[in-house]
Formats: sequence, structure tokens, C-alpha cells
Amino acid sequence: MKLPSFVYILTFIILFLVLVVFADTFIFALGTIGLVVTFAANYKDQAHTADHH
Repeated sequence: MKLPSFVYILTFIILFLVLVVFADTFIFALGTIGLVVTFAANYKDQAHTADHH
């Protein structure tokens, strides 16, 4: 089941705000990189599978 894109965007923003509020500088940097890589990989996988269906 594929969720609408606004759900992914909202989840990204919420997780990013949690990092902003609760993380120190080092964890903020690592967490931001992790978030971007995770969501980019998820988007790439969805775009790749959408081409084949």
C-alpha cells in the first residue's frame, strides 16, 4: 500500500523538528543526514517500482 506523498513530507518535517528541538549539534547533523538519505532512498525505490507497473 502506497501512502500519499504529503504523509512522507509531513513525517520528514516532524522528525526534523524533533531533531531541532531535542538534539545537540552532532546528533542534529548525523540525524539530518540520516533523514535525507532514508527519505531519498525511499523516494528512489518508489519511483523505480512505479516505472515498471
